[in-house]
Amino acid sequence: MKDRAMQALYYMALDPAAESTSDANSYGFRLNRSTTDAEEHIFICLAPKRSAKWVLEADIAGCFDNISHEWLFQNFPVYKRALNTWLKAGTVFNGEFQETTAGTPQGGIISPTLANMALNGLEFELRGYLKKALGSRNTILHKINVVRYADDFIITGKTSEILNSVIRL
Repeated sequence: MKDRAMQALYYMALDPAAESTSDANSYGFRLNRSTTDAEEHIFICLAPKRSAKWVLEADIAGCFDNISHEWLFQNFPVYKRALNTWLKAGTVFNGEFQETTAGTPQGGIISPTLANMALNGLEFELRGYLKKALGSRNTILHKINVVRYADDFIITGKTSEILNSVIRL
């Protein structure tokens, strides 16, 4: 119980930093944002007659299980000793202790925030990549939109060819 209370305190301190660096269209595990908000944004991107007609859906496989501890230590504005304790605590499965060397602990109060902060910038980088690949005006003409919920995201596009060409670039 004490560990969960400490994580809650660190979460309350870390959340403003996480929010200030979050992607505009990121909806998972954030205060005042929900699945419904993500659905609404997707609806706005796809509902009008002149909107994108194609959607690329993606999931970052094993995202929460594979986040680098070293990267977290180098990039998070949090007390390193506490972070190390949470990340290296390990798990018990079928009565057997299993060491954790990567990832964020499932069920931890601070884990979703750590994962979101690790993914923050994905939308920005993806938009930059698409602008470079297609030209900044072309991202608008090709109806490119990005919406992320935790480790799942979609990219919309005017045609399947546009999305296929972007994937191959």
